[in-house]
Amino acid sequence: MTAPDIEPPENVPEDLAAAVAESTDAQRRALIHYTQRLLQERPPLTDAIESKEGEELVRAEDHGPYTYVVVKRPAETGLDRGPFAYRVKWEPEFEDHDGKYRWHYLGRVDAEGGDE
Repeated sequence: MTAPDIEPPENVPEDLAAAVAESTDAQRRALIHYTQRLLQERPPLTDAIESKEGEELVRAEDHGPYTYVVVKRPAETGLDRGPFAYRVKWEPEFEDHDGKYRWHYLGRVDAEGGDE
C-alpha cells in the first residue's frame, strides 16, 4: 500500500507516522479503536485538576492538550483576590516521576469576563 500524501501532525513521532501511513485501512481502524480505548481510561484534565492551597477553582475548560483554568483566592482582598487564569498541562514522566501538572500563569481575568 502506498503512503498517502498527507503531512502528519508535528507532535507525532516520525516512525509512528510512517507506520500508520503504510498500514492497511483495517489496521488503521484497529489503531483508532485502540487509541480511543486508551483515551477513555484516562480522566480528562478538567476532572483531575485540583486548585492549589488557598485558591478556589472557578472554572476549567478542556482545550485538548491543555486545560484553561480560572481560580480565585477567597482569603485575599482587592486585586490579590483574582480571578487568575492558568494554562494547565500534564507532563508525563517529569523529572523521573510519573508526571505532574504544569501550571502556566496567564494573568488576571477581567471582571467583564464574568469570572468574578
